[in-house]
Amino acid sequence: MQPVKLTCISLQTGKEMPIPEKTVLCLGNFDGVHLGHQSLIREALRVKLELGTGVLCGAFCFWELSSNLLSSNALEQLTTTGERSKLFAKAGLEFVIYADFADLRSLSPESFAKDILRGECHCVAAVCGFNYRFGKGAAGTAQDLFHLLEAPVTVCPAVEMDGEAVSSTRIRAAIRNGEVAKAARLLGYPYALSGTVQHGKELGRKLGFPTANQDFPPLAAIPKHGVYATDCLLEGVHYRGVSNVGNHPTVDAPKTAVNCETYLIGYTGDLYGKNLTVAFLQFLRPEQTFESVEKLKEQIAKDAQTAKQIQTGEWI
Repeated sequence: MQPVKLTCISLQTGKEMPIPEKTVLCLGNFDGVHLGHQSLIREALRVKLELGTGVLCGAFCFWELSSNLLSSNALEQLTTTGERSKLFAKAGLEFVIYADFADLRSLSPESFAKDILRGECHCVAAVCGFNYRFGKGAAGTAQDLFHLLEAPVTVCPAVEMDGEAVSSTRIRAAIRNGEVAKAARLLGYPYALSGTVQHGKELGRKLGFPTANQDFPPLAAIPKHGVYATDCLLEGVHYRGVSNVGNHPTVDAPKTAVNCETYLIGYTGDLYGKNLTVAFLQFLRPEQTFESVEKLKEQIAKDAQTAKQIQTGEWI
């Protein structure tokens, strides 16, 4: 077997660390670390307590979604690698092991379980979802882990909401349709865009509503074009916001690239170059063209009043 590079990151320090001598591993892609993933993590933490001292609990996953490396049609991603790691830490995991899918895709299920999980990762117990697959051609099933890993394996059932399984696919569809409140229920927190505020055309400032312009990361799930009530986190302070996702048809050419432009209600100051997190709470209205800039200003003021009245969920 060719050498495989595994990167183990401490979720306490954010730095690389040696793979612990005994590990309980959560297995999966974990895009979004949604309610279903969180149930796996809780089970893994329970198993760790049963096994006693000297055991650390973490996740094993790939730097990129394995599905995106197997298909020419890349899926939108709910979280970046950094965001995934932060969510792992918040859920109580102690480390995460990241691997390159290309290094492992040709391994048989037996080799992956015995050489990688048990051998390289020192896995003494594993937790996965009912639909977990592994090994070349995704030939290995969750049930196969019982026999191949030669260690305790817990296979968790689906977490359901509104009669359907919680899944990254379902969450992507909700975001794509502008159903961000539904996505927040499935994730356990609101879908958010985090990044540096970019220089724009300063049209919002001229309208009396200075805005923060942000680009979506490559492959990020982009909400349906329109205006949203948002919760904005800037330097540790929360502001209610009104965010436009789209290309601003009243003031820009139709082919302007899609971005997110946010008016932070009550904020005064320079936002350029600062890191801003914009959490999407509720869809307010579709993006539209106004007959005049004055009409646009009136609508933004109405949107701000509506946004201020929306109740935040337990996640804020």
